[in-house]
Amino acid sequence: MTCKAKLKGDHLIVSIIDTGSGISKEDQEKVFDKFKQVGDTLTDKPKGTGLGLPICKQIVEHHGGEIWIESTLGKGSNFSFSLTIQSRDPDVSRKMIIDDIEAIVNHIKDHVVPARKSDQTGKKTILVVDDDTHIRNLLKQELESEDYQVKEAKNGLEAISQVKTERPDLIILDIKMPIMNGFDAAAVLKNNPFTVDIPIIILSIVEDKERGYRLGVDRYFTKPIDTEELIKEINILTSQGVSPKKVLVVDEQESTVKTIAEVLKAKGHQVVEAYDGKDCIEKAKSSRPDMIIIDALFSKEHDIVKTIRFEKGLENVLFFLLGEENKENVNPSKETNF
Repeated sequence: MTCKAKLKGDHLIVSIIDTGSGISKEDQEKVFDKFKQVGDTLTDKPKGTGLGLPICKQIVEHHGGEIWIESTLGKGSNFSFSLTIQSRDPDVSRKMIIDDIEAIVNHIKDHVVPARKSDQTGKKTILVVDDDTHIRNLLKQELESEDYQVKEAKNGLEAISQVKTERPDLIILDIKMPIMNGFDAAAVLKNNPFTVDIPIIILSIVEDKERGYRLGVDRYFTKPIDTEELIKEINILTSQGVSPKKVLVVDEQESTVKTIAEVLKAKGHQVVEAYDGKDCIEKAKSSRPDMIIIDALFSKEHDIVKTIRFEKGLENVLFFLLGEENKENVNPSKETNF
């Protein structure tokens, strides 16, 4: 799944694109109706309340915007909305847009990627990924005794498939597995904006903590299992709700950096600020952020993405490129990809 954003005149256009099974033209007319669902084309079993997209529509139209869908069966869907950016105070405008975009994207995300379904007792769910049945059974027994609900997967590919249909609160991941190993699975999950915040604990005989932490995992344990310490860290991570991230925000305009930083800090993320190309590269090397938010034109001018990607330990950092059309329309097609 991909999110793209671009400024066109005084309109911000955001698109959330997936490559799933798509939605028929007939069903496209229903997705914004309350309590209407088109379900899963494979199982024909709708999920959720049917309110996610209608809420998006209300938010967008409340701000004078539009929302629409383009979809082709067998190829995927493109949910898009546009908002007019108007405010006497540009900082207030930016903060309102950031908050509204997050709310809308979350609702669309929940429509395309179903949220975790809690059981009736409200237990938190842990996905245990290991090809060793004995290890899975041992962890399941220990975790259920701590009042967690446990799901299982035998390899990384199976884990990613499960996360797409039912989002867990935390993932325990082995490394040496067939089909897809744990490092590859962690890379996929931590480079997807819709799963990046799921805490991941690696539990393996492979001792390569540096690689694990470079990929963005939250904890790294080596077998044999220290059950007491593992449970302690699981309790800490699940109580936080999400995996907090370190974000490097880069822009020549201090007001832009401060506004974005304020929103991110309020949501529990650690923020590092930079105001020029040299400062950005130096702080990326020293702070090792999980994500870099940077103006697209500024990034291109200083070749930031390419420079940072070649740094050891920063190969998998997630870039969020902010772009807008300038008055001369030098580059009218700049997009934000994450």
